[in-house]
Amino acid sequence: MAASDLPPSDLSQETGELLAEEGRLEELTRDMDARLSGMKDIDLTLALARVKLRLCIALMKRKRGAGEGFEDVGAAIGRRAVSAIRLVDGLASQNISEDQRGTVQESPLFSEVRLLLEEFLVSGGGGLLEPLEMDERKRRILSRTVVTSIRKYLGEDDLYPPFDVQRYPPFVQHLLLSVFPVMIRLRPQKPPYGIEEGEEMTYSSRAMRVPLSQAIHYMENELLPQLEHRLASQPGDAAIQDKVRRVREQLEEYRSLRVYPRAAPVLPLEKGYHTQGMMGFTPDGEILVSLPLPVTFKSGTNLDRKMELVRMDVVRRIAGKRVSREIDREYRRLRGIESGPRGSSRTPSFKLDPGWGFWVLRQDFPFLSRLSDKKLFQELAGMVRSGSLGAAQRRVSDLIAGDQERKAERPSLR
Repeated sequence: MAASDLPPSDLSQETGELLAEEGRLEELTRDMDARLSGMKDIDLTLALARVKLRLCIALMKRKRGAGEGFEDVGAAIGRRAVSAIRLVDGLASQNISEDQRGTVQESPLFSEVRLLLEEFLVSGGGGLLEPLEMDERKRRILSRTVVTSIRKYLGEDDLYPPFDVQRYPPFVQHLLLSVFPVMIRLRPQKPPYGIEEGEEMTYSSRAMRVPLSQAIHYMENELLPQLEHRLASQPGDAAIQDKVRRVREQLEEYRSLRVYPRAAPVLPLEKGYHTQGMMGFTPDGEILVSLPLPVTFKSGTNLDRKMELVRMDVVRRIAGKRVSREIDREYRRLRGIESGPRGSSRTPSFKLDPGWGFWVLRQDFPFLSRLSDKKLFQELAGMVRSGSLGAAQRRVSDLIAGDQERKAERPSLR
């Protein structure tokens, strides 16, 4: 937030210092986001939210104490408070592994930010929060989009039994398996397919794939210093020496990588070229590399898969409909040549990052949190699939309006 949104007369020494600190932290946050493929530092983000809320409270006390001109800075205070809430909610909404759940909420800074938000609201700051823009047109488009997406993906799973090749003689089995190796299996899985609720499994991996810039940052600032500290305390340990040597070699290899992702595979493939299908890239075209960082994650279920498909479909259908300014801005960028290999003038909505897009939409439309909660999603799906299409859209529209009003009355941190 620039200093120009506050008149100089409203800046005391305290508010001036807080404003300078806010600018410094925002610059650090932008720099990290640009250099490290969207990576977020929990402490840095929470520190920025804390400064914004402290500045809001200081401005409220100063102006109300003066007894005049308070409404002149009310808009700036509201924007900062909303920005602080979104910063913290964005952290809590990140897709993290099972062994890291609760990391944000366990930080002492998170508790401090929560207390500052409560102080801000108790002081009457709730009335200064920017009202979310919600007109009849947006509500109609959003309700129609949600109903259409749910009806599209919430149909019954395929319960058709697979072809039973074992009832045929061995020579016929061999012939069928040779001619139709993809369509026919010797012992196929029987319906219901996938993983149902209650059957979810937890997996562990000794490595994870991360963007190249994040891998280099982690190895330089965390992994290598830890190993060097252990080596300093145990200088004769050959195993640690070998780990340090291998990490340094891998770090040099990652630093020297020069990868140019292609917009689409070119056939026949030339020797030595890597495509997105083989290596993997981030949505912005940065290569993904393997990092020896243990991670635990859940398999997910059929319901999780359907919920994710609905969320992705909602984001893609909303793009370009003048419902969300941020999504429309990214949609226009992806249509233009400045978006690079990731862009597409033919299907730009399929190039959107659905995770980011859904988070943006949920900030403006609290109703969409129902698409992330299994119990609420099942209730919503039951309501949408019963009755006519028009009746379902009207019910969803009423829910959107009701959730919008409740969110405006009781803003909170997740």
